[in-house]
Order: sequence, then structure tokens, then C-alpha cells
Amino acid sequence: MSAKGLILIVEDQLGFRRIYEDVLTSDGYQVLVAEDGEKGWDMIREKMPDLVLLDLGLPKIDGFEVLRRVRADEKTKEVPIIIFSVMGEEKDIKKALEMGANDYTVKGFYTPRQILSKIKSLVASGPTQNTQLSYKLEVKGEAKDAPRMLEEIGLTGGYRCPQCGGEIVLEMFPDYVKEGGHWFIGRLSCASCGKIF
Repeated sequence: MSAKGLILIVEDQLGFRRIYEDVLTSDGYQVLVAEDGEKGWDMIREKMPDLVLLDLGLPKIDGFEVLRRVRADEKTKEVPIIIFSVMGEEKDIKKALEMGANDYTVKGFYTPRQILSKIKSLVASGPTQNTQLSYKLEVKGEAKDAPRMLEEIGLTGGYRCPQCGGEIVLEMFPDYVKEGGHWFIGRLSCASCGKIF
């Protein structure tokens, strides 16, 4: 096994499998692939990967069912899973995170290198590895650009979630791909319901 870890890609589209297999292999990971949910579930139990990159729209059994099985099984329940899907609706993201996914990535929204950074944040590669998934910071409205950002995002009630009224936070994910400092990928989200802005 690679010193960096074993990654399983469960994805039915050959193009995506090849892209991410190449990116991960060139970064030093050992990579396995499965083209449907049933094979993916079998490989998770048999190979015990360090992380699973899991599509939702899979043949045989879908990604939600794979995720449910992984979290319900005593042997596999701690395996980190990043959902990797074209399904970017809030209900799908919320469902996957509530079911125990460690992260959710919408295809086309992040580059392969950004997804590699998310993987690095979840797969321990040594004693200095930061395994915290994200940092959540309060958003304050005092800065001069804050009102303009509110307007651009469409938040008419200030930095409160229009859906549930919860506080909006800046969620920051460490970017381990870039060198020469501390780099982060950020997004605004509701601290209560998880809605992404």
C-alpha cells in the first residue's frame, strides 16, 4: 500500500474515474476504482480504504445506500467518505451530511486539485497532518464590503439564514495543495441548517 493511503473511487463515468485516478496516483496515493455501488460496497468491506470518493447516481445501488451501509457496519463506519456528485441541491447535500458523509463536493464546482486538498485534509499522512475538516468563523457586518456582499448574495436580513434564521458562518477548508503559507478554500454556510450560500 502507498505510504499516503488507499483511495477508492466509486464512480460510473469513465472520464471522471480516469481524471481522479490520475490526479491521486500522481500525488502518491494508491487508487482503486468501482463503476457501480454494489462493487463499491464490496470493495469498501474487502479493502478498507483510507477514504472513499463516492458518486450518488450509481447503477445497481445508489451512493446514498452505499453510504448508509458503510455507516451501519461496525467494520467500516469510520471510513471517511467524500460525496462527489452532480446532485447539488440543498436537500441532497443535507441528506448526505446527516447520513454521515464527511464532505460533499458538487462535480464541476471544484477543480481536481481542490478535491485533492479535501482528501488530504481527511487522510492522515503523518503526525503533523491536520485532520480537522473545516474551521467555522462568525461573519460580522462591520467591514465596508459587508453590505455589498450581502446584496450580491441576496441576503436581505443580514448575516442570518433566510431559511431557518440561524447564524451564517465562513467555513474554511485547509488547502494542502498550495505551498508557501496557509491556504484555505472558503464558503458561507448556515451554522444551524447547513445551507450553503
